[in-house]
Order: sequence, then structure tokens, then C-alpha cells
Amino acid sequence: MTLYELLQKLSNIITPEDDAFYRYAIYTSDDNGGFLRTRYCWRKDKPIQDKELGNGFETVLVTSKHKINTADMNNEFDTLVKLQITYSMTNATLEDADWDIQLNYCYVYIFDLKKHDYTMTYIENPCP
Repeated sequence: MTLYELLQKLSNIITPEDDAFYRYAIYTSDDNGGFLRTRYCWRKDKPIQDKELGNGFETVLVTSKHKINTADMNNEFDTLVKLQITYSMTNATLEDADWDIQLNYCYVYIFDLKKHDYTMTYIENPCP
């Protein structure tokens, strides 16, 4: 599976009516090697680079600083949805979000690619 294919699968789950999540991820993210993080602007001229990830993805970790409002993903003037999308794990769990939570990405989404569904959990950051 490629990174673009994985993002399309996530998009088909959270924004099945359009490809808003997919477009948002490829045009607003920086690839940090193992995870994507939203930057502060859209760069339509330079999407993240596609790459081979391998197979076996069952669950994928996506975290956000605020509850994801999919309508905000269509706003091409700002990056209102602050995300981290972890692609380095093929079977992510809630416990895998500890580092994200320390960075205030406290809305934890676990996408189940087999069930074509996701769960969202809010975890308050224990850091002062």
C-alpha cells in the first residue's frame, strides 16, 4: 500500500461524500518519517510525496488538537484542523497515542480499515 492509498482509505471512512480528508492531508501536511503533521498553510503546488508503506494495515492512529470538523477541511485558506496521522504502525491502539497527547493532540481517532469505521476518544493532557 502507498501513503496516498492509505490516506484515501481514511478519507473514504471519515469523509465518504467527498475526498476532503485526502486532499487536506496531502496538501497541508509535512511528512516527518512515520507520521504526517499538519503545517500552517495549504501548499497546492507541492503535496507530500507518495511512497510505499507495505501491507497489513488494520488500524491507523489519527490525532487532532480539536474534534475534527470535516467541513473545516474544505477551507483552503487556513489549516483549521491540526492533525497527526501515524503511518508507521499497522495495528495502532489507543495506548499508542501517548506521545501525541503530550503534544496536545488529545482527540484520538482509531481508524479500523477492516470495519470501515473509526472511534474517537478525548484524553485530557495530564501535563501542566
